[in-house]
Amino acid sequence: MIFFIFSYNNLSANQYGKYLSWSYARQAGDVNNLKNLFPSIDINQISENMLEEALFQSVIFEDWGKATEISSKILSNDKNNVSAIFFTLTNSIINKKPINNYLKESHSQYLDINFLKAIFLWTNIEQSNVDKLNIEDCVPLICLHKGMLLLVEGKKKEALTFLTKVEEQNFSSIRIKELLFYSFLKLNEKNKAEKFFKEMSLKDSNLKPYRMSYFLNNDYLLNPIKTQKDGLAETLYNISSWYYQKNLLKYSIFFGKLSLRIRPNFNAMKLLVANALEEIGYEQLAIELISNVNKRNLYFMKFIKLKNSLQENSLFEKQLLDDLKNLSKTFPKNWQITLLLADKLRSQKKFKESIELYSKVIENELVENKFAILYSRGIAYERSNQWKKAEKDLSDALEINPNDPYVLNYLAYSWLDRNLNLDKAVKLLEKAVELEPNDGYIIDSLGWAFYLTGLIDKSIFYLEKAVSMMPNDATLNDHLGDAYWKSGRRKEASSQWKRVLIIEPNFKNKEKILEKLELGIK
Repeated sequence: MIFFIFSYNNLSANQYGKYLSWSYARQAGDVNNLKNLFPSIDINQISENMLEEALFQSVIFEDWGKATEISSKILSNDKNNVSAIFFTLTNSIINKKPINNYLKESHSQYLDINFLKAIFLWTNIEQSNVDKLNIEDCVPLICLHKGMLLLVEGKKKEALTFLTKVEEQNFSSIRIKELLFYSFLKLNEKNKAEKFFKEMSLKDSNLKPYRMSYFLNNDYLLNPIKTQKDGLAETLYNISSWYYQKNLLKYSIFFGKLSLRIRPNFNAMKLLVANALEEIGYEQLAIELISNVNKRNLYFMKFIKLKNSLQENSLFEKQLLDDLKNLSKTFPKNWQITLLLADKLRSQKKFKESIELYSKVIENELVENKFAILYSRGIAYERSNQWKKAEKDLSDALEINPNDPYVLNYLAYSWLDRNLNLDKAVKLLEKAVELEPNDGYIIDSLGWAFYLTGLIDKSIFYLEKAVSMMPNDATLNDHLGDAYWKSGRRKEASSQWKRVLIIEPNFKNKEKILEKLELGIK
């Protein structure tokens, strides 16, 4: 997370108390208090070398007033600070002030020169002969922005030249496909537009495929670039994405928030920032960012899936379940929402309801790959003690995808639990370990299979490996204790069983552990 260094000698008791409260909130991951306390922090007490960190924090919390103060203070000490320059540039655009020559080519030492060139294009800053750019020496990013700018200016023939060069690169980026589809649609290049339309497989919220002509009158759904502000927001999206790919998440969020400040309903940008916020532990801010998504948004399902992930095991659990139920009623043909609801019900041990929904999706002829759904329903059947049905679903799932290590593991371990097909279970688990050699649970399953088939030395080898990978898992330590006992290593067995109760005092098999500690295994 982000740290601040204060000059404690100059702090009043009140200021110091606020700092301590802020520091505690940061350590506790209390985003609400972080957000509330940050405006009261005196920036004059922040050491110079930490001002940029303070700027990032203010932008993350959208405290634009504080960010303005901090960026001004940074630039008074370092006129080449790129973060402060980009914030000031964005501020000028938002407040409709003249755009000064904030950026120079010299700043390319901090950022790819092509990002700066894109900014120069959209701000009409005369730098690096960008206006004289020709198609021969045009890198894809600049080709894209140059083509979009020419389209905005109504220079269709020139725009087509640059955008066609981008098309020839065959980028996999959904956002680039979205922009090219929009551009070729507007340029009346039907064949080119149709190519991207087919690749994107655009569907409405009920999973009904759109017609290409629909977007002629509803192009806003594509978040097109129609103005200078849109172009600048797009460039900031490119920068944010670049930092995200490098796992520099706070920079990704910083530039993403600036982009969203210019263009609040920029869906691709919202999705990227929400993912980055989740990764740094700011789930609540991520939820707030995607809380009011328009149901006609082409990214609608991605937002719903992300929101589902963010709200799991949180105070929003009941709210999420209610939201999914309402969405399922609103979009009864959207089997993806039905699956999310089924998964949520299964996680809450409402197996009967989840099985009904899984079955509904499996019976849907429009759903092609049913492997994962069979696996999920198989788990629900197994957990609700309907083993024969569970076994069939898991076997059917394996028939579709025989090399999935997790289905192999689940089916094999279920057999072990029931003392069924032990030799076959060993073979399945050996295959699962080969496919997924770094999963402690799968390795434990193989070790346990060897234990049950009497191959204790092999059992210990795999169980020790599993525990070394996941030392704080109570079940894995319990299994290893059993294997040690069977091999005559009684003290080590007791040590493992004692460790189980240290790790998990209320372990589900606590009574059995206590019995083994007293009497061993008969």
